[in-house]
Amino acid sequence: MAGPLCYTDAVRLLGRNGPVADALERTVSALLAAAVGPAPELVLSLLGGDDRLAGISHSLVSSLGERIQGLSRFERSERLAAAHAVIVVAAYGDAMKRAPLPFHVDELEATRADSVRLATGDAPESRRLGAVADHLLRSRLPLPSPHEPYEVTLTALHGFYASMSGYMEAYVCGLALWDRLTPAAREETRATLNAHVPDAALAFYEEMFHQLAVDFPEVGVWADRIDHRATRVAVRRLEETVTRLVDGDLPPGRLAALRRAAALLLEAPVLGAQETAVGMSIPTLREAYVSTDFRVAEFGAADRLASAAWWRQHEVRGGLDTFLEGYLTAPRAVETPVMLLGLPGSGKSLLTKLLAARLPADDFLVVRVPLRDVPADAGVQDQIETAIRQSTGERTMDWADVVRAAGRALPVILLDGFDELLQATGLHQSDYLERVSAFQQREAALGRPLAVVVTSRTVVADRARLTPGGIAIRLEPFSAAQTTQWLELWNRKNADYFDRQGLRPLAHEKVLAQPDLASQPLLLLMLALYDAQDNGYQRQADTLAGFELYERLLTRFARREVLKHEARLTDEDSAQAVECELLRLSVAAFGMFNRGRQWVAEDELEADLGALVPQTASAPTGLRAELSGAQRTIGRFFFIHRAEAFRDDVRLRSYEFLHATFGEFLVARLIAHELQDLLAAERATARRARPSRSDDAFLNALLSFAACAGSGPVVAFLVEALRPLLQQDSDELRRLLLRLFRESLNARSVSPYSSYLPRQCPAPAAPAFYHANLLLLLLAVADEEVSGRELFPAAADPVDAWRATMLLLESQRQAEEWRALADRLRLRRIWDGDQRDIMVRLEEGSQDVPAIDPYWTYRFGPGSERRRRYIGWQRTNPHALAQDAHLRCAAETDALLHLTRGFDELGLGRAITGYGVQQAGEPVSGALLLLRLWGTGGRFSAVHREAMWAALLCFDPAAPDFIERYLTVVLRQWELAGRPVPEQWVERARSLIDAQGPVEALRSLLDELPHPPA
Repeated sequence: MAGPLCYTDAVRLLGRNGPVADALERTVSALLAAAVGPAPELVLSLLGGDDRLAGISHSLVSSLGERIQGLSRFERSERLAAAHAVIVVAAYGDAMKRAPLPFHVDELEATRADSVRLATGDAPESRRLGAVADHLLRSRLPLPSPHEPYEVTLTALHGFYASMSGYMEAYVCGLALWDRLTPAAREETRATLNAHVPDAALAFYEEMFHQLAVDFPEVGVWADRIDHRATRVAVRRLEETVTRLVDGDLPPGRLAALRRAAALLLEAPVLGAQETAVGMSIPTLREAYVSTDFRVAEFGAADRLASAAWWRQHEVRGGLDTFLEGYLTAPRAVETPVMLLGLPGSGKSLLTKLLAARLPADDFLVVRVPLRDVPADAGVQDQIETAIRQSTGERTMDWADVVRAAGRALPVILLDGFDELLQATGLHQSDYLERVSAFQQREAALGRPLAVVVTSRTVVADRARLTPGGIAIRLEPFSAAQTTQWLELWNRKNADYFDRQGLRPLAHEKVLAQPDLASQPLLLLMLALYDAQDNGYQRQADTLAGFELYERLLTRFARREVLKHEARLTDEDSAQAVECELLRLSVAAFGMFNRGRQWVAEDELEADLGALVPQTASAPTGLRAELSGAQRTIGRFFFIHRAEAFRDDVRLRSYEFLHATFGEFLVARLIAHELQDLLAAERATARRARPSRSDDAFLNALLSFAACAGSGPVVAFLVEALRPLLQQDSDELRRLLLRLFRESLNARSVSPYSSYLPRQCPAPAAPAFYHANLLLLLLAVADEEVSGRELFPAAADPVDAWRATMLLLESQRQAEEWRALADRLRLRRIWDGDQRDIMVRLEEGSQDVPAIDPYWTYRFGPGSERRRRYIGWQRTNPHALAQDAHLRCAAETDALLHLTRGFDELGLGRAITGYGVQQAGEPVSGALLLLRLWGTGGRFSAVHREAMWAALLCFDPAAPDFIERYLTVVLRQWELAGRPVPEQWVERARSLIDAQGPVEALRSLLDELPHPPA
């Protein structure tokens, strides 16, 4: 079945057995013939003169329950969809039969001969009868779908009924009966058909649909209209399925092992015993599962499934497990794959395990395919067969055998971990969804329809080519109620442990104070484990947040891992071992940060560790293979997600923190610790007889590939991390960072970390990144603004040095990286005596840019003689300005230059770079004055005199042609304002301009002109 049913499809599906079905089959067959032949049987049936179609339709649907017994899950869905199509048509028939028309429907019998003539004649009206039949019998009738609101289906049905009435009106207007109706009766007929009938049909449809949903609850789920009682029954049935499977109460068969293995997976604890303290009770996967809220939507090929803005268009819904069970019964399920998206640790894999065990075995055969455990380059069918063999040990079962063994159950394939294929193997898997869709279509064509669910992290969903018309579900973070539900289970499971240890249960209000950790199941578990040691979180929850919270969390977990392997370490050695663990984790975090993504491949991390933290390999134990540095770094921590895939018999891995904030914290932490070490080294060398500079090679290696300014959390963590240093060593740290900043663009000697290359960059990029990051760190530790003179003490003009620095930083960054830095810098232009300077600080959020002071731009200091000597000046050739902008190819500069093109076209280009000093002492460009003048809207104002002042006095006398054009524009604005300047005055002014007359003469001319009213 492909897409919505038309009426004839529905009849053929339903009309297979029994006298009612046979009668309907004969009726529709006749009506189909009538649609293109001489008899209007179809129209009469619908109008009520012959109620066979509507009446028999009701009989067929009411007896549906008896005729779908023993059908397969897919056949049952087909018949229910067909029944829905039939009630759509039956509702229209009921509405027509009860319509308050100005004639009795029996009168249509008398028009039969006329209608035959119309239907078979050559007149334009002859097509009307065929149009009615074609619209009904061949239209794709709307069908509810679980991913769309029920109201969408009602709107589509109302549109169908309205168009049906339009065809009906055209047909009735062609009958002889129409000629006998009065104008008022004709209008009443039109109103009834077009206004009353569609509404009435929709009301009849809703009545019949409600009854269909009561008799067959899955139909209610299609429209998201199943009541709470039915939902509870559905969930209880799912749980009973798991219990039967775990207890072994399952009919024998070749797939019994597959079903039982799926159920047993749910009985495993969410964490291994090695992750918890002795005596603690860890919930099983089944116990720990909390049904999250979700959003669901249909997507197109160009939609951005990784975009939060795209998802905000769709409402949040609850009852995900019930929704999924209902969706898998809907006809849409066998047409396109479903994408199940969520954050790491949000429960995607757990949900697939739950579905594999909970979906009723009589209706569904579920095959869960962990994509990390099957060959990445294999075909979809090979991947499914590999997963079946791994679960059951059956080596002789191919896919066709599985489908035959499933009997009436609908196969449901759960492809878990599509993001792992993308991460571990690269972009060559971007067509995977297309291959899955092609496999699904092939199976449907071969009579083996199946449903497919593909899970992935949301952030990588856009790296795959999407199949248009697919359905995506995004898991939402835990709500406060869901977090509380999880905590109640945790506290109940560990009540005895808490009593024995003298601990308090974990209070939900304390947890909800940390929404980032409370909203994801595995992060919530991490917080619970932290508190279960000594109530350390609850004791300080009111004051513990941000950097300090993450510091304590990760330090404690690192210490626990150290003590597992080296329980006899001294406190000093233990602290050092913990720092080594956190250092390696921080290198992993930088591996992601410097590559501009949220994961790092195992070989990349191995290379990074080798370059930054050289270490000896661990000795293999027994038959186990030697662990790589990456595996030792990552393998100990459950809060790191491991993405795995097989390709060419090689297991590929990549790693990602369950929450991006962990990585951002570790980046900031390592920077802060390295600054602390550099500060200590600086002090130590200062005490030596031969002091030397501390070596910043490690910090340089870390900060030469990505901009810290691009990550808000990294900057926030840095400010918090450096706060303790500032309380004790503020001045020393400021001096250190100023020195590093000034030296950061100098040529460097060969670094011991030169092999650290997380990504390829042009030669100037690395020092530019380091320069920008040091500036950010300096501003982060500064209690007040930093001046340009502090940054560039050797520069003749610190403003020129600052400009060169900004051009360098902008040139070596992508647009978004530059924008992130620019948005954080707040700059003030100041005077230091008669010398220009700047003051810079770090600030979050947008801020208005101050007006430009041309005196500052052109170095006319407050005490400068030039301020008194010059009435106006022109320093930049407008052609040079355009030429520079053309060479730079900068969109922002082009936009400003494009704006000024109109001045060039008017011959006023010099107004852009020419400035006039107004009588109040404010320098203003000639172009700005003209814009202000044009903006007066014809009202005489002070701007008119200011513009005239500029025209007469402020521009270079050596450019009389320009001054003449500028004066002409100003005079025109005086005229439009109702203050035309006398022609004699204009002639005198032009003569003085041509002769480059004295300034005083031009001033006296201006004094003759009127002033605007105060």
